[in-house]
Amino acid sequence: MKRLVLMAGAASLAIVSVTGAPAGPVEFRAHDIETKFPGGYAVGVVDVNKDGKLDVIGTSQRVQELAWYENPTWERHVMADGLAGIVNFAAADIDGDGIPEVAVENGFNMSPASSEGIVWIVRHDGDPRQRWKTQQIDKFPTSHHIAWADVDGDGKKELINAPLVGAKSAAPTYDQDKAPLFFYRQGDWKRQVITNDVNGIIHRVRPVFWDGDRRSEILVTSFDGITLWRASGRGADLKWQSELLSPGHNTDKAPKLGASDVAVGKQNGKRFLASVEPWHGSEIVVYTDRGGKWERRVIFNTMTEGHEVAVADLNGDGRDDVVAGDRNAKSPGVHVMYAPSDPNGEWQHQVLDQGTMAASGCVVADLNGDKRIDIVCIGSSTANLKWYENLGAAATTSSGR
Repeated sequence: MKRLVLMAGAASLAIVSVTGAPAGPVEFRAHDIETKFPGGYAVGVVDVNKDGKLDVIGTSQRVQELAWYENPTWERHVMADGLAGIVNFAAADIDGDGIPEVAVENGFNMSPASSEGIVWIVRHDGDPRQRWKTQQIDKFPTSHHIAWADVDGDGKKELINAPLVGAKSAAPTYDQDKAPLFFYRQGDWKRQVITNDVNGIIHRVRPVFWDGDRRSEILVTSFDGITLWRASGRGADLKWQSELLSPGHNTDKAPKLGASDVAVGKQNGKRFLASVEPWHGSEIVVYTDRGGKWERRVIFNTMTEGHEVAVADLNGDGRDDVVAGDRNAKSPGVHVMYAPSDPNGEWQHQVLDQGTMAASGCVVADLNGDKRIDIVCIGSSTANLKWYENLGAAATTSSGR
């Protein structure tokens, strides 16, 4: 397995502060998981085979198989095939047997008239290393992003489905129609409407525990910006209410509007938001809560095609850092922004990967059990899947900003 030592790190879970941990960038070592993955799109980590190790799932619109990679050998196991145009997936153990069910969407096209938008539930059939069983639960054009979330607080996760655009939206602006947002309850998997009124493109849905109760709230990024959706009541009485947290990038015209992705972190004990803006945009943005108003601050702005964002305390200093990938073939890379001790201070920029990872998405987790957060990224034009091992030591090089 080829290895390359790189300087930097990236983000999205917190780790315990470590005595003597570096206050700035840390050193990572890159490992190849897959080098032949054309059009890599979405990536996630989950213990697929119940051995206590986090495995990796990756998808591609150009690979018609849903597969997982077994930690630590990264042997590839096909779960389902014949799925053209796979985009996003979400994994969760909804039946309590210790092995996740995987919701996945395929038949995607940005044009509603050309998009099947099929939603599946994929379940193991005894041996997770063999083919899994598939169940189609819905078909709706441009079904694009998907997530599990317990929106009614009953202990059972619902499935959230965010089609990319409304039926009449079209290139190049995609703002001719409103986009819907749906959810499904386990069992009957009946499509239920959260809203039919999101402007332009919905790019991401993020389940969060915003209010500190048993319910998951949903952060949605779209041309509208960053919106928080809350559910109240249960069953037939479930009601949804939205709160616009920020319009995001609103100084240009469609499609360069709003936000592409959002994540929630903590800095000095206070919640902040990190986002990529606008849709497929150039900016890494952080928002600080100033008495109920979210103050917007651009901390990096030279990506060509930013796609997703993640947050985590990479260096053990107690503050979450931010990572975002540039998936453009002309400027492929992964950028990390390290949080300052002073919330008003300068974020320190570091390049995790430059040229060999056109990151469509990155997720973070401790893959090797050393109590340090590692990073997994999937590349589109670079056609690859890598994990970046957190070595814990201070990096010897970085680029300041």
